[in-house]
Amino acid sequence: MTATLPVIIAGAGISGLLLAQHLHMKSIPFEIYERDTDMTTRGIGWGLTLHWSLPALRVLLPEDIFSRLPETNINQAAYKAGRESRFPFYDLSTGELQAATPQVPQNPRIRVGRQKLRELLATGIDVKWGKAVKDFTDNKDNVTVTFDDETTTTGRLLVGCDSRSSRIRRRICPDHEPYRIPIRVMGCQFFYPPEKLEGMGKLDPFFLQGTASENDSFMYFSVLDSPGNAGNTTGKYNCQVCVSWPFREGFFGSSEPTEMPPTKETKTELVRKLAATWKDPFRSFVLGIPEDTEFIGLDLTDFPPPKGLRSQGRVTLMGDAIHAMAMYRGEGANHAIVDVLEFSQKVTPLLVPIPRPDVMSAASPAGANVRSALDEYEDGVVKRTRPGVLASRRACLDAHDFARIGKTSPLLSKRAMLLDSDEEEEE
Repeated sequence: MTATLPVIIAGAGISGLLLAQHLHMKSIPFEIYERDTDMTTRGIGWGLTLHWSLPALRVLLPEDIFSRLPETNINQAAYKAGRESRFPFYDLSTGELQAATPQVPQNPRIRVGRQKLRELLATGIDVKWGKAVKDFTDNKDNVTVTFDDETTTTGRLLVGCDSRSSRIRRRICPDHEPYRIPIRVMGCQFFYPPEKLEGMGKLDPFFLQGTASENDSFMYFSVLDSPGNAGNTTGKYNCQVCVSWPFREGFFGSSEPTEMPPTKETKTELVRKLAATWKDPFRSFVLGIPEDTEFIGLDLTDFPPPKGLRSQGRVTLMGDAIHAMAMYRGEGANHAIVDVLEFSQKVTPLLVPIPRPDVMSAASPAGANVRSALDEYEDGVVKRTRPGVLASRRACLDAHDFARIGKTSPLLSKRAMLLDSDEEEEE
């Protein structure tokens, strides 16, 4: 019977693991597969700010796991002291603070490490590692998934949570490609002793960013782990820095757009040239990054889900697979969490192991089925996230055009689940 088959989850990122926790709470059979070989394959990852998604997270997780969320904080000492990131934004050329959010107790937020959050969400979940989805076949009442190793599994649904490069999305939306934003980004991670981080730490103990009014270069700094955190045996801060610039003629005095440098040495050279134009503490902090640190080039793309997006049969998408966005508003993880909430409200009632007529009738009109519930879920996700992706793109572009940065720019405006703007700017 279809009802006894598991829900197949492709991807053990935040949305995939959270969906697994939700289905486990509801006693709905599931299997979760991840292409990586273990939790650490991709490194420690990004710092994430959870804000308007926290109520959804509380609903979707058992209390014993949700109560452990503070363990994932990147700076537990600062968090326990009541400090929050104010998302400060600076002019790197002058050192002047341009904007910061107020500390508002009634609007809680927490800065977490992505890997730590994934580890928490994986509690009690049997992830099948090293299993990348190659293809799938919809069989009307179920779906068969084929992996790269040619093994297969069959489930009642396939939920693609397989990242911004989702193979499942490419099958569902073959005519819609990710958009490459005309910005070039390099990032690195390194360890810093507390005394070297003092200048930056006074500005914000979690995160800060800024644009140089002189040349439109951008810098993003985040703590990923701190001395005193559980598991930190180094006594140092694990730091992340991203440096980016506009891909356009005239940047930094060049007649041609500045492409990604090809070697470790030339990447470091460009970062140092840019940092030399900034004021302290930003200049000395970046110039002080250990010499053996490698900057990695990042391909910056996004995917605004097309209006009217429809998967077919018993397949759907979630998280970055359906709404990959640039990181300049910091809302990707928040949207992924709310995706799971919407799934729980619109699809889960049709998946409960023992049919409950009262739940079925309350969840959907007569004659509704799983596919129509998936349609309703996808409509909600597209309506909510398409403006979010486009706002994040605009924030990214504004971050590299100092003249455009103001209170109304999405770079600095209030973070919110629902936005009105839906104008796509291909720049």
